[in-house]
Amino acid sequence: MTDQVQTACDTDREEAEITAVIEACGGDPRTAIKALLAEQEILEQRIAHLASALSFGYVRGQIGVTTRSGASRS
Repeated sequence: MTDQVQTACDTDREEAEITAVIEACGGDPRTAIKALLAEQEILEQRIAHLASALSFGYVRGQIGVTTRSGASRS
């Protein structure tokens, strides 16, 4: 598949998803944006909860952990 065809397919899919979200919110784009922002907040809270529950030993201190010198490990 060429890049142009792939981009067109992605754009068509995105447009269909955007239309579906707006239609699910009664056709009001502002309501759709509010719903998406609320969903984003829920997902961010879930990520934070899962990250805090992740064992420090499992990740060996490499994700989001600062060393004693204050530099973040990568």
